[in-house]
Amino acid sequence: MLINEKIMTDKLYIKPNTRKTFVFDLDGTIVYDGKPLEDKFEKILLQIKSAGHDIVFATGRSWRDFVPVVPLWCSEQDSVVFGGGLVIASGEIKTQHFLDNSVLSEMVQFLEDNHAHYLIDGHSNYYHPSKEHWLYQDIIKISGQTRCSHVDHVLADGAYKVLVLDDQFLEYFNQFIANRSLTIKYHFYDKCFDVMPAHVNKFAGLSELTLPEKNDIFVFGNDHNDLELMQELPNSIMFGHHQELQKYAKIKIDYDNDLFENFATVINSILGK
Repeated sequence: MLINEKIMTDKLYIKPNTRKTFVFDLDGTIVYDGKPLEDKFEKILLQIKSAGHDIVFATGRSWRDFVPVVPLWCSEQDSVVFGGGLVIASGEIKTQHFLDNSVLSEMVQFLEDNHAHYLIDGHSNYYHPSKEHWLYQDIIKISGQTRCSHVDHVLADGAYKVLVLDDQFLEYFNQFIANRSLTIKYHFYDKCFDVMPAHVNKFAGLSELTLPEKNDIFVFGNDHNDLELMQELPNSIMFGHHQELQKYAKIKIDYDNDLFENFATVINSILGK
């Protein structure tokens, strides 16, 4: 269903003649089915850049899995990756937040004891058990990087988060984090979850960057790890349906045949076209 442009301009704060920052999640927002960014989406992003505005990418992906799915110029923009664990500004690491190794070891022991599928994402390495899972194969397909041979290699280098691919363990981890400086981000569409250091999220990462005032920031996302962005920033656009996000999102873009046209309409309205 096509979005009514008048409703859009009523719900978003769009000031003319101001430099704006556009914050884009990747998967389920502008990247689909794990495939590289489509040309039609890139053209819209290039329109934003050519109009003199800024783009920030805010993704739960690792840097390793972010770079291969976007054109080179996209990876050169300021970025918040690992869901906020790593912030890149002007091509340099600005901030990064690692899990405590002793807590990480406890989590790994539980996951191994219960034969779970999981992935530990580190600064330059990643590790998962020697089991078959489509995600493990996708990482190699996308990045060409194979896992390190032992979890200790990630521990030595620093780990940003643990992705638990079996959501049957969600209740256990909700109890596990109760008295620890950890947080959980549940991925509604994929039925899996990240365990990360407390207070690490996309908005906290974004706040490390030089930004305009809040009304000149426009956020596009679709899942739980976009929640703080939409809570804190008034101009928020949600893709799909997410019960928590819909409380804060000003505009909703459905996953239907009109998705791209609606996306383009939203962008053009913000740009004043």
